[in-house]
Amino acid sequence: MALGSSRIRTRAWPVPRIDLRLLVGLLLVAIALAGGVALVGQLRETAPVVVAARTLPQGHVITRDDLTISEARLEGPLAGLAIGGAEVATLVGQTAGQTIHAGALVVRPDLGTGPVLAPGEVALTIAVGADAVFSDLRRGDQVAVLETSDPARPGSATRLLLERATVYHVALDATRVGLGGGSADGGGRITNVTLVVPRTDAERVTHGLVTGRLTLVLVPPAEGATR
Repeated sequence: MALGSSRIRTRAWPVPRIDLRLLVGLLLVAIALAGGVALVGQLRETAPVVVAARTLPQGHVITRDDLTISEARLEGPLAGLAIGGAEVATLVGQTAGQTIHAGALVVRPDLGTGPVLAPGEVALTIAVGADAVFSDLRRGDQVAVLETSDPARPGSATRLLLERATVYHVALDATRVGLGGGSADGGGRITNVTLVVPRTDAERVTHGLVTGRLTLVLVPPAEGATR
């Protein structure tokens, strides 16, 4: 018995067409989602910044106890004005140029260039020798001024010329430039010191500077002093 040959039939399945617009749309959605996740992460990121631990009046010489470190999220221009927690030590000895309220962010425009001169006060510059001044003297420190007449002579005598004065600026020699009245950190030798003194004492201190040798002695801050 003869078997009839069977014809093998094949069916062609249509190849699905990819909608390019749908693919682009899905890609844009994925990018948007990734950007959103990154943005949320950035919004949650904070950085350590310096904050006033108490209200600091204008002219106050800043101490470490006046400052604390907090976490904050900084945006825009504020990010460039805020002071990072790692810089807190550099603020010690600087002056509040305006009142900084407790809990407020300390920003660079808040800082003055030196102690504020009150009515009846003057800033007087004194040239000093390396052995006549504390090598780490900085702006805002308190010093007593001693005058030695006829130094290195048998009749030499030393007297207290000024019981207390505030350091307004410290200048270093040419090997170490001091910006804004910094201290002598870094090895530079102090060449002159500018003091805030009462106007009534300025003539006496100037006379002592001309006729004798002046020595600056570091003293503790006056009780209750703001600078």
